[in-house]
Amino acid sequence: MVKWIIATFFGMLIGFMTYMMIHLGALKPVHIEEKSKPGFYLISKIHNGAYHKIVPIILDAEQWAKNNNYDCRFTFGEYFDDPETVEEGRLRSRGGCLMEKLPDGIEKNLPEGYEIAQISERQYVVATFEGSPGIGPMKVYPKVKEYMQQRRLTMNGSIMEIYEVKGPKEMTTTYLFPTALPGK
Repeated sequence: MVKWIIATFFGMLIGFMTYMMIHLGALKPVHIEEKSKPGFYLISKIHNGAYHKIVPIILDAEQWAKNNNYDCRFTFGEYFDDPETVEEGRLRSRGGCLMEKLPDGIEKNLPEGYEIAQISERQYVVATFEGSPGIGPMKVYPKVKEYMQQRRLTMNGSIMEIYEVKGPKEMTTTYLFPTALPGK
C-alpha cells in the first residue's frame, strides 16, 4: 500500500513537472544570430532593485499606451548590471514601451517619471525564445554567452529583452546583446 502511494506521488510529480516544462516552453529552442537592428525609441521608467520586480513598470507603460491609443506592441526591460556581480538592491534597469517611431505630441503626454530615449542602429547578438520570459534567461543567457565566446565577441552595453505577446498563450522574447568587434 505504501509503495503504491509513493509511486502515485512520484508519478504525479513527474507529470506536473513535465506539464510545467511544456507549458513554460522549457523544451523550445533558442535561435541566435548576429545582426544590425535599426534604431527605435523607448518610453521608459527607471527601476532599481531585483530585475523580476520591473514587471509593474512594464505593465503600467503598456496600460498608459493603450489608454492613450498609442501602439505598444513591444514592451521591454533593459538591464544595466550583471546580477552575478551586483547586489540585488543595487541592480539598475528600465522598462516600458518600445516604438519604431514616436507619435506626434507624445512628449507632452508622458506619465510621471517616464522619459523618451532614442536608441541608434547598432550590431547585436540577437536571441529569440518563444517560451516564458520567466525561464528565458536561464535558457538564453548561457547559450548566448557560449555563442559569443566561440566567436570572440564582447558585450558593449546593456542587455535588452523585448516582449511581444502574440496571443493568450503565445509570447516571443527577443534578447538584444550589443556587441563590439573582437579585440575592441
